Amino acid sequence: MNTLKLIPVFLFFTSAAVLANTKTFYADVQVTDMDPTSDFIWERENKNTPKYPVELARSGIRGCAVLSFNISDSGKTENVEVINSFPKKHIGKYSRKMLKKWKWVPSATVAETTSEKRTLRLDFCMGGESTQQLKWFVSNKQN
Repeated sequence: MNTLKLIPVFLFFTSAAVLANTKTFYADVQVTDMDPTSDFIWERENKNTPKYPVELARSGIRGCAVLSFNISDSGKTENVEVINSFPKKHIGKYSRKMLKKWKWVPSATVAETTSEKRTLRLDFCMGGESTQQLKWFVSNKQN
């Protein structure tokens, strides 16, 4: 009977030890326009950094994807095509899924909105135990 009372105590201490040894790694998704000098008609409604897909983070998957897509005259993402991705199976799938959800608003410099064809690169970066280490990792990777 006393042994049964000790089981919850044992489980508590072992789970606390596992959690104490778990490291946090930071992840980021960098968005790069493949034609940055163009006068764009549309800009992303939500300019925050896209969220790193949880499934990719848990698996430690990082990589990049180049996607081509259209923005309709109402600001909706359409016809998303993965041009290239690494690793192909995971990054391309999640990039396409992420991009399909984006909403677009007219740029302040345009008088009239029309549809637009765009190409973006999404870099899924992961590493470091702080946001500073991740930023260092990303900046050194791109140079």
